[in-house]
Amino acid sequence: MKQAVSIIGCGVSGLTTAVVLQRQGWEATIYTDQAPEETVSAVAAAIWFPYEVHPQEKANVWSLASYLEFEELSKDPASGVSMVPLTVIVRDEADAWWTAGLPGHAIRQARPEEVPSAYSFAYRMTVPLIETQLYLPYLLREFRGAGGLLVNQKVDNIKNLTIKNLPVVNCTGMGAKELVGDSSLYPIRGQILKAEPIAGIEAMSADFTFGDAGEELAYIIPRRDCTVLGGTTGKGDYDLQPDEATNQGILARCSTLSPLVKDARIQATAVGLRPGRPEIRLEREGNLVHNYGHGGGGYTVSWGCAYEVANLLKGFPS
Repeated sequence: MKQAVSIIGCGVSGLTTAVVLQRQGWEATIYTDQAPEETVSAVAAAIWFPYEVHPQEKANVWSLASYLEFEELSKDPASGVSMVPLTVIVRDEADAWWTAGLPGHAIRQARPEEVPSAYSFAYRMTVPLIETQLYLPYLLREFRGAGGLLVNQKVDNIKNLTIKNLPVVNCTGMGAKELVGDSSLYPIRGQILKAEPIAGIEAMSADFTFGDAGEELAYIIPRRDCTVLGGTTGKGDYDLQPDEATNQGILARCSTLSPLVKDARIQATAVGLRPGRPEIRLEREGNLVHNYGHGGGGYTVSWGCAYEVANLLKGFPS
């Protein structure tokens, strides 16, 4: 008889954790008041890159595990995962700690002609691109296909689940601030633009912030349905309303990465709150396992963290 496990949260962390536990023989139920397409995971640009993920050493381990899983998933067109070239501009090579999270064959120093003229140094990488509009439904189908049950219910009191002395995994992201009283959680506001697909453009990002407050980013992520232009990193900002001045700043910064952005036709603006934390909380407390606080790297560490959850539950209930 399969051991039952409950997962709270249906974003990329909750779904991935559920799928990994199912693969290891668990009978999984997800409790959520949000469908996957309503979570912050649906707003993410979702390309492999451990942004605002701590601690760095563990993040690299989890990121590499996820990289290898996504590489396999990219062989299935239905997954929405593909391996794409990404140019990451850096100011100081010493700051690029995340290079250790990549297989050696997947990264090299960019040649001068591959670096945008406004900058001096970059890395060229081959990384997973995860198209959220395809990938989240794919994960949900995998979960349900393996017998998973999705319960449309908000969990206001975690004791309602843990009292049964069965394992529970907390993947609630920012919701953990209220659910388990985690005052160290803070929102990292991200605003992005979705432009019509831009012919000939490649994924590109600057691995540093812009502006006096250090809350402005620049990245270009081409997808099948749109080209994502970003972004912002407003720590402590809960505002979900798009700001037009911010949009103009995004366009200006992204134009320094590629001149093709200047003719972009904007389809929509989206805002989401990344769950920031000094460190990812990935630990077990009795029959409760926490897996949240992934900052801007939720997809990048998703599989690695899910495997860690499975390891923490080995031998349960001992």
